[in-house]
Amino acid sequence: MQMQESLSATSTRLSAIAATLGLTGLAADIAEDTQRRLDKAALRVVILGEIKHGKSSLINALVGAKLLPTGVTPTTGATVEVKRGDHGGFWLWGQDSDAPAALDEERFARLARGKEPAGGLLRATVEGDVLPPGLELVDTPGINDIDQVRGLSSRGQLPRGDALVFVLDATQALNRTELLFLRDAVVAVGGTEDSGATILVVLNRIDLISEKERPVLRAHVDKELAALIPGGVEVFETDARLALKDPKADTHGVRELARLRARLLELHGQRERLLPRRVRASLRRYTNLVAYNAAIQARALTLETQAIVLEVADVKSTLDRARLDFEKLRATIRESREHILRESRERVAAFHGQLREQALAQLERDDLRFVADLIPGAIQDSIAHFAHLEAERLRHALDALSREIIRTHGMMTRRRMQEAAVLLGYRGPDVHILPPSVSVEVGLLTVGVIGTAIMYFGNFVAGLLIAIAGPLATMVLRERSVREIRAAATARLPSALEASVEGLERALTRAVDQYVATLEEHLVLANERIGEQLTAVLRRAEENLSEKSGEDRDPLVTRRARAAELAALEGELQEIGRDLAALTL
Repeated sequence: MQMQESLSATSTRLSAIAATLGLTGLAADIAEDTQRRLDKAALRVVILGEIKHGKSSLINALVGAKLLPTGVTPTTGATVEVKRGDHGGFWLWGQDSDAPAALDEERFARLARGKEPAGGLLRATVEGDVLPPGLELVDTPGINDIDQVRGLSSRGQLPRGDALVFVLDATQALNRTELLFLRDAVVAVGGTEDSGATILVVLNRIDLISEKERPVLRAHVDKELAALIPGGVEVFETDARLALKDPKADTHGVRELARLRARLLELHGQRERLLPRRVRASLRRYTNLVAYNAAIQARALTLETQAIVLEVADVKSTLDRARLDFEKLRATIRESREHILRESRERVAAFHGQLREQALAQLERDDLRFVADLIPGAIQDSIAHFAHLEAERLRHALDALSREIIRTHGMMTRRRMQEAAVLLGYRGPDVHILPPSVSVEVGLLTVGVIGTAIMYFGNFVAGLLIAIAGPLATMVLRERSVREIRAAATARLPSALEASVEGLERALTRAVDQYVATLEEHLVLANERIGEQLTAVLRRAEENLSEKSGEDRDPLVTRRARAAELAALEGELQEIGRDLAALTL
């Protein structure tokens, strides 16, 4: 009980922050999802897949009634909830209404097919023991619907699902679009390990595959799923059409549908254990999404009001739901990543060559103290300086990528590069890279009264230990020692520099990949509402900069005050993220 109260309180905090940022729709989603899972203990099973794969037929077979429209053409054009009710029927919950409006079957079918806008939530209720209380089935439009708005609405259901049932056509299972969508599904639910989420895969129309060919099909599907989702996925080979027509038929496809029904009922029976985990995982994803939007708003507060107005117009026109094409956006991200890394590697290689040439040239000096004290420090400074410049170049390139994808950008590049040893923060230092390999440390240590000197040359140019036998050492010994130092350093320095530069290149690649993953996660979590959310946070920034507590309020003072308030919210988001990560269920 205490754990549920903690999750509920966290949800309230997060919802309030989202509302403060202007994300009223997201704030409502956070509150609603938490309430459904904790207060109502309702397990939401979302049925997903491409058009004409039998999603609606599958739901009809699961409830044992022809509840949803089916046919040879795409029949689901709107999201439809199916749940138990006191009375069977069809309902429309308007966006601003407190009670549902009853629909006749014909009207419901038109709205479910997307023949006209529903303007709210469509719901079909079933009586009796067909569905237990607290189990909701959700039918969705095809993910490849020619109407992109309808297809995107399926994506919008991903983060809100507790069990995702992905329906494949056994005759054409797992194409590239389906694999990418499944990958997004895993991201959206917070993974399948300790998130409380379950992903099930249905090979529908298995009756169209001969018994001889089924093992080959399963081997292909299992292999692809294993590469995509660690731990494996349960697969069901169903014949939904026959299962509805003759639920007692003794065929493989009908038996498999009965097994699927039993699995869903099993999950329903485990919901007291699963749903708190779903709440925690969901709140962690929502926290990330709110943080991404906060980063956008943080940067917007550094702009002039007119610049924000122009960005709002660009976001609205480009990220309109009817124009969103996630496949195209992904292709752009992949191509840009390759281009950014290719140019960075070319710059790193050029720097490496110059540094090697200059360092080896300096080793020709006869000054032992210069070799010992100055060359390693100069190498370290050169690497740090180059890393600073290169990280700045990457930051600008990644911000440009954000602008291309979402028409704006925030402070995200700095935070997301941190783990790769590129220490950037939303508000922190511009760039600082710790040299990954060469801590070219040099010291000169005088020990004892006889003046014995020990010189060591770094972690990677190691083993260059020489001892000069005090004041009585002959010049021949000293000169030989200098030559030995020079020869050993000349032999070992190139490999040390190569190791250092390779480490730097790996760090920069990790930084780029982490940022790309962040950008893709933002797209997945916001889905079809990304334009709406970006517009909201930019407009709230515009409003905040326009507000004045008095007629003579200095605009700069207002800007700083709003930035400080937002920084406090970002700090609270980080605290929420840490608390959720540490929460034990």
